[in-house]
Amino acid sequence: MAVIAAAGVAVIYIPQPVQPLVAAEFGVEGPAAAAATIAVQAGYALGVVLLVSLGDRYSARRQVTAQLVATAAALVSAGLAPTYAVHVALCLVAGAAATVGQLLVSAALRLAPPTARARTAAVLLGSFIVGLFVVRTALGALAEAIGWRAAVIACGVVVLALVPLSLRVSPAAAPSFPPAYRAILATIPRVAAGSPTLRLMTGAHTLCFMAFIALWSSATPYAIDELGLSIGAAALLGLAGLVGGVITIIAAPAHGRVGVPRSLTISIAAALAGVVAIAIAPASLPIAAAGLLLLSAGMSSEQVSTQAVALASVAPEQGGRANTVYMGSTFLGGAFASAVGASLAAALGYQAVAVLGALLIVSAASLALIAHRRGMLRPPSH
Repeated sequence: MAVIAAAGVAVIYIPQPVQPLVAAEFGVEGPAAAAATIAVQAGYALGVVLLVSLGDRYSARRQVTAQLVATAAALVSAGLAPTYAVHVALCLVAGAAATVGQLLVSAALRLAPPTARARTAAVLLGSFIVGLFVVRTALGALAEAIGWRAAVIACGVVVLALVPLSLRVSPAAAPSFPPAYRAILATIPRVAAGSPTLRLMTGAHTLCFMAFIALWSSATPYAIDELGLSIGAAALLGLAGLVGGVITIIAAPAHGRVGVPRSLTISIAAALAGVVAIAIAPASLPIAAAGLLLLSAGMSSEQVSTQAVALASVAPEQGGRANTVYMGSTFLGGAFASAVGASLAAALGYQAVAVLGALLIVSAASLALIAHRRGMLRPPSH
């Protein structure tokens, strides 16, 4: 399931490294060149709202398999697109269908016993970061070697090759009394309103993710303009994020042993240490790499605790809708943080983005402290 989840998240970062090649072929310049990158993320946000909640109606095996096929078809078609507008539209479809990782997290946490939930979440969420940074680091070089069209088509083929794996490992159990789709969408606000724990955990993670996105979305221009790296060397900075994801997976067994309050404290502290280090020494490449590593590992490890607690705070049959609230807020916050971070970096430099990240993470820590004092950080046993 971690392999499938990693591939799903990786899809929303495919347009980024191939963007210059796509824009050059279609003759697109200026802000329009980023349309495919924006479209795939917008599609993912739509998929979180419109598709993830269907986990309360269908089995994960049925839905994940169908979405993998749809994602693969959209990617192959995007690689063959005759016009830029068609390419952008297909990237939006691919992003929407690529939300399989969110389905698997929700399904896996429903199946895992309470003592294994943190470890289960750590493996799946760590794979998200690994998938993201593998694409960010490697796809640009592949596209230069074989062309962007062949590279995007190859990504579609890889996704399609995961269908047999999905049929084997995705949970096959479907809800006993599935609600109608319209009822699912209509009751999402009610699910959020009924769980203070869901709201606090969603807020804490959204703030941490906003810090993560703000710094990483501006990392390449920062590496080139402020650190003096080449485009290729700047791409290698993504290895820091990749290591952060690997650390999350390796540390998976520790989450259950130390408990949610301590695990969450360590994770948020690591993320905060990373952004503070960058804010103090923004001209140092080693410190920047170490800071981004700590931020990546801390954010994904924080999600291990907050998502598990958030989804466990509602009835099992509402897990899909709770995950829609959690991840929908996350990506809306991430989109806002990307825009603010880019503006800050252009006006004041990367140091200002790091200061923003520190403020966001401190705010997340405040929400986590409130949840701890209210006794919310111990997942229910259901």
